[in-house]
Amino acid sequence: MSIMVKSVNFDDYQKTQTNYKDTNFLQSAEMAKLQLSRNHIGEVEALVFERDGLIVGQTIIVYRRSFRIFRKALLLHGPLLDYNSITDLPDLLEALILYLKKKNIASLSIHPYLTNLIRNEELEILEEDKADEVSKVFEKLGFEQYLDPEQALVVNQMFVKPIDTFTTSDEMLAAFSPSLKRDLKKFTALHVKVEELREDNLNQFYDILVRTAERKGFSVHPLTYFQDLKRNFGESAKFMLAYLDCPAYLAYLDENIKSFEAKIQALKDGPQKKRTKGQIADAEDQLRSYYKRLEQFKTYQVTGDKLPLSAYLFMDYGSEIVSFYGGNDEAYLNFGGAVLLHWEMLQYAKCEGKERFNFYGTIETEAASAGKGNFNFKRQFGGQLETLVGSFDKTLNPFYDIFKKTLGKD
Repeated sequence: MSIMVKSVNFDDYQKTQTNYKDTNFLQSAEMAKLQLSRNHIGEVEALVFERDGLIVGQTIIVYRRSFRIFRKALLLHGPLLDYNSITDLPDLLEALILYLKKKNIASLSIHPYLTNLIRNEELEILEEDKADEVSKVFEKLGFEQYLDPEQALVVNQMFVKPIDTFTTSDEMLAAFSPSLKRDLKKFTALHVKVEELREDNLNQFYDILVRTAERKGFSVHPLTYFQDLKRNFGESAKFMLAYLDCPAYLAYLDENIKSFEAKIQALKDGPQKKRTKGQIADAEDQLRSYYKRLEQFKTYQVTGDKLPLSAYLFMDYGSEIVSFYGGNDEAYLNFGGAVLLHWEMLQYAKCEGKERFNFYGTIETEAASAGKGNFNFKRQFGGQLETLVGSFDKTLNPFYDIFKKTLGKD
């Protein structure tokens, strides 16, 4: 029996949306409701695909205007189905095409949440052409395949750390590099703390995000987008803040200053051995470093007990935790807020029985050799760089191609 396409309400869609290995929050009823609430997005529809009365797949479709007179359909990280058995895929795609043609949709763009290439932290290939059979199905149906290096519409390359092989968080910590373990210990000693933000104080997240966007040159949604996202996803949307506990940090500096002053005095008052001069010099260097930190802190002109350092939005969805949005205040990078935030959420992911931690959109791989870029930051936690199968486009109305050739990209 052929596959049937059915439009369903978001509540019905939600009942089965996590039943797939490729489930992701972009293909959720919660995200559909969020998109629908944003007036500029356009129409959003939930579909299920049935064969013999059984659901074999489902998807959220976003419809957008193109050249004013056309509409195009976007499946961002969809459709949801069992890609390990692609026997349903040709019929599903044909049924979807027919459904969209009846709705006078001019163009279809599909972006499956399906890994095709896996590389390690050194960018050495571990697995490739994993989704080759899926690509062939799309090719036979006349789709054009491409991979957007800018990831302008949707993420197609991400750094992922599988965590289901670790028994505990302590085991995960033990597997970190010595340098990362030292950093975690150091930043914790500085009294950097982590907390989850409520809906009514998301401005703390947003302020840091906006400053990061200005520094790195990317655009961000308005604050209301993130507030709406929190309302729709509830506890699954975790806005996390790393901050410096200022009173505790000042006490830490004062304790160390007094400790080294006492040590220096004791060395000067004690017997002068061969190594005493060197010990005094080392202690004075340490003392100067703590005084320098104290003077630097004074320049921050902090008025409260908390100094915000880094803020990230993590999505708790399906079998993974996704580091979706975030940023850092550049002036306070030395406190390691982002490092502690991601370690906190890695522990949370393990506690919740997740299979993997997804650092999500990952670029700047070429900068990693110089110790820079977001790939370099992410790979210190260990994991693999996954490149998705890419995007598949198909024109459903021949006049659409004519407009594209005449007017250029929409």
